[in-house]
Amino acid sequence: MASLALAGVSAVCLTGLTWGGRNMKLVLIGAGAALAFVAQTVLRMFGHKARMVSQLIGAIGLTATAPAAYYVGTGRLDLRAVVLWVANWLFASNQIHFVQLRIHAARASTFREKFDKGMFFLLAQILLLFAIVLATLRHYIAPLVILAFVPALVRGTWWFFREHQPLDVKQLGWSEMKQGITFGILLAIAFLVR
Repeated sequence: MASLALAGVSAVCLTGLTWGGRNMKLVLIGAGAALAFVAQTVLRMFGHKARMVSQLIGAIGLTATAPAAYYVGTGRLDLRAVVLWVANWLFASNQIHFVQLRIHAARASTFREKFDKGMFFLLAQILLLFAIVLATLRHYIAPLVILAFVPALVRGTWWFFREHQPLDVKQLGWSEMKQGITFGILLAIAFLVR
């Protein structure tokens, strides 16, 4: 019932935003998000092994709100909108991967045990930092965007070196929510200052 109510509110908002032919590129963004959600649904059919991949694909749809908001606010669907989408997706992917790692490595207590479980995540952290620095050097993003990713990169890397702490899913959820808020604020500042 709640889903139907939210769908109704969304339909009314979308109708208002596109009334009279305005903001029609929202349909393009929505189509991209819908495609991601369909792909996520298909991947879920493959069971438990495809869970994280399906979540990463679904995050493409969820982070579509970033370029949509940018487009509605500026009237432009340009490279900055795409960069916002990619940056938000990269951050969301990092969060998804970290939470999955924490769940699957809940009993890992030494660096070696954590590394055995999280080698791919640690490599992804390094590649993410490399990609952000490269995008900055190529002038695709402002240097301050790097700062938006720093808390998540520190959190993810530090986990390997800190002493073992039992998994508290509720605390992890709150911690990741704070990470998301921090990222959003820092990313907004980076785009406003540029």
